[in-house]
Formats: sequence, structure tokens, C-alpha cells
Amino acid sequence: MFLAATGQLSDIVTGTMLSGVLNEIVGLLPVVLPVMIGFIALRKGIGFIQSVLKSA
Repeated sequence: MFLAATGQLSDIVTGTMLSGVLNEIVGLLPVVLPVMIGFIALRKGIGFIQSVLKSA
């Protein structure tokens, strides 16, 4: 059963489809990476402020 499903999938998915997906992921990296870093920095900053306020 598993082998039949894998054979059907390889008939549908082509190398150009996979390269298109990879190109889209690489194209999104300049947008997603700074957003993720900013979100992490914001969380850490809020946590730091909360810890300072709790200890005061």
C-alpha cells in the first residue's frame, strides 16, 4: 500500500515543482528572518522588564 502511494506521488510531483517551492522559501527568508528575530527580541525585552519590575 505504501509503495503504491509513493509511486503515485512521484508521478505527480516533478523537479520543477520542487525547485519552485524552494525558490519561494528562499524568497521569503529576507522577510521572515527579521520578523522572527524581532519577535524573539520583543519577548526577551518584555520578560526583562517584567523581571526588573518584580524585583523592584
